[in-house]
Amino acid sequence: MPYGFFVVLSRPAPFPHFRGMISIKKCLEIMHTGATFSCKVVQYDKRRKDKRGKILYYPEAQLVWGDGDSDRVKQPNEREMTDLEKKLSGANEPAVAEAMAGKDPNHAWHFTRNIRELLNGQPTPSIKKIHPPLIIEFNGQPTTA
Repeated sequence: MPYGFFVVLSRPAPFPHFRGMISIKKCLEIMHTGATFSCKVVQYDKRRKDKRGKILYYPEAQLVWGDGDSDRVKQPNEREMTDLEKKLSGANEPAVAEAMAGKDPNHAWHFTRNIRELLNGQPTPSIKKIHPPLIIEFNGQPTTA
């Protein structure tokens, strides 16, 4: 004879609607390894309203800049400037060298990343700026904050 009524509740999986999703943090970790990835991103432009909201798909891409401490990731088909090219461009002079380096894009402040599109695994000259929080799909998986 049973001593009472017992209800056995199985514990539901935590947030089943997040199952199979990847976090933005994990996306950035994968990007910063230098691995090739695919992503779907919502385009955003603060100044031009007609450029907002479009969904862009990059089937093959690679992060152009490494983590904040490292220099630019050198592409396989790039070469160093020759001495003559440096002399003609004035790259040996400190003021010119600073100007050639360009201004700091402040990726941490604006929370952006530059990615290079790849075509059949080969780098193209196309570099795009993305906002990681606006990534809606990464390597075929939907993303979550």
